[in-house]
Amino acid sequence: MELLMTAGPTEIPPRVRAAMNRRIQSPDFDDRFKVFYKNLEKKLQKVLKTDKDTLILGGEGILGLEASISSIVDEEDDVLCISNGFFGDGFADFVKMRGAKPELITQPYNQAIDIEKVKNSLEKNDYKAATIVHCETPTGILNNLDRLLPLIKDSGALTIVDAVSSLAGTPVPTDIIDICIGGSQKCLSTPPGLTTVTLSDRAWEAIDEHKQDTYYTSLKPWKDIWQKSNKFPYSHLVTNLYALDESLNLIMEEGIENVYKRHKKSQKTCIEMCRENGLEFYPKNPETMSPTVTAIQMNGKAKKIQKTVQKESNILLSTGLGELENDIIRVGHMGYNADPHKVRRTVNAIKKAK
Repeated sequence: MELLMTAGPTEIPPRVRAAMNRRIQSPDFDDRFKVFYKNLEKKLQKVLKTDKDTLILGGEGILGLEASISSIVDEEDDVLCISNGFFGDGFADFVKMRGAKPELITQPYNQAIDIEKVKNSLEKNDYKAATIVHCETPTGILNNLDRLLPLIKDSGALTIVDAVSSLAGTPVPTDIIDICIGGSQKCLSTPPGLTTVTLSDRAWEAIDEHKQDTYYTSLKPWKDIWQKSNKFPYSHLVTNLYALDESLNLIMEEGIENVYKRHKKSQKTCIEMCRENGLEFYPKNPETMSPTVTAIQMNGKAKKIQKTVQKESNILLSTGLGELENDIIRVGHMGYNADPHKVRRTVNAIKKAK
C-alpha cells in the first residue's frame, strides 16, 4: 500500500475510516444528530483548549479563509495582510474580492515575518482586521503568533488566523485570536471537507454589524440559524463529521500535549536525517520550520524526485506550489503521519531518488 506523506491530506487512521461506515443520520430532521454535532463542538473545544464559540463548516479549509473575510469586511475597509507565503498572499485576494483595500506586508517565502514592519504599519494605519497564516504549508514556515497577535490586538484590529496546518499539531493561542480557522485534512487526519472556526465576541459583533451579502461563505447564518434555531444552514456532511468525531477521540485518548510531542519528535527525526543525507531546507532559518511539514530545497528537480519516490518507494510526497512547484519537496509529518518510522522511510527514499 502506498504511503501518503503529503502535506495534507494525510493518511486516515483505521478507526477514523471505520467511523465513516456508520449508518447516515439526517442532519435536518434527526434531533439525535444535532445532539451529536453539539457534543462534537465541545470535543473540538477541549482539543483546541478554548471556550470560544466553535463551528464546524461543510467545506474544505479555503471556505474558512474566504468566509472570515466575507463575513466582516465591507467595501473600502482597510485590511492588513501579513504574508510570507502562498496562502498569506491569498488573503489579500479575498479582501480585493470584497472591494476592500488590502495592505500587503510581505517577506520572502523562505523567511519569517518581519515584526518591525508589522508594528510600523499598525502604528500608521487604522485597520478593520489583520490576517496571518500560522503555518505556511507550501514552504514549511511557522510564523510567530506570540509576537504578532499582541501588536494587532493593541491596535484594535480583528485578528484572523489561518491555522489549517497547525491546529492539533502544535499549540495555537486560539483564546487571543478573533477568528481562527482549521481544516480537517491536516493534523486532524480526517478526509478533506470540513473547516473549523473559533470566534471571539468581537468577531461576532463585527459579523452582526456587517451587511450580509453572501450565504455559504458567511458565518452569520451559523449564529442566526444554528445557534438560535437549532437548525443547520445547509445539509451537513454527516460522514465527514463521524470521521472528525473519531479523530478527536483518538487525540483525546493520546492527550493533546503528547500529540504535540509526537509532532516535534517526528520533525526532529526529519531534520536530523535530512542533514545526515546532505539535504538542504527551503526556510532560511531552520528554527522557523513547522513541526507539521518540512520543505526540502530541490532546485528544479522536485517533480522528478516526486515521481521517482512514488515509483521506486511507493511513497507520495508534495511538491511546492506556484513558482516553487519544481523547487521544493515537502514531507508532511502531521496528524497520523507524525511518526518517526514513516519519516525515516520517507527521507531514505528521497535520498535514494536524488
